[in-house]
Amino acid sequence: ENRIQWVKDMRRILSPPGMIAEDGSVNQDFFKPKKVVLVDDKKWGSAERDLLYQGLEKHGVGKWGEICAELLPRWDEQAVRVKAARLMGSQSLARYVGWKGNREAVETEYNKNKELGERIGCWKGGVLVEDDDGSVRK
Repeated sequence: ENRIQWVKDMRRILSPPGMIAEDGSVNQDFFKPKKVVLVDDKKWGSAERDLLYQGLEKHGVGKWGEICAELLPRWDEQAVRVKAARLMGSQSLARYVGWKGNREAVETEYNKNKELGERIGCWKGGVLVEDDDGSVRK
């Protein structure tokens, strides 16, 4: 009993206002969220991929702002660029800036990049990556 009273006294001294009830017990409502924040659960799926193919055909590589504004407004430019890089099979899209192509053309580029990457040992994580020797440029 003495120990329990000591605990309640310490709670009153050390706890922030509202956390402890008059009798020294813990106010559980103190720990509940004051407001609920709804998280917009964005998932990239086949619908978004189809829209990105359309954007690459209409606007081309590098026009991420236009693609986002017109077709993928819930996604930021960085996310769309990364998704496009994965579709193209190339970590760097620098050599593709301005390039436009439909789904078939994008898939052809992906297959070319994959074949090259596997041949020269630069296919990592599903994309063609540049090495220190500049093998991809050669």
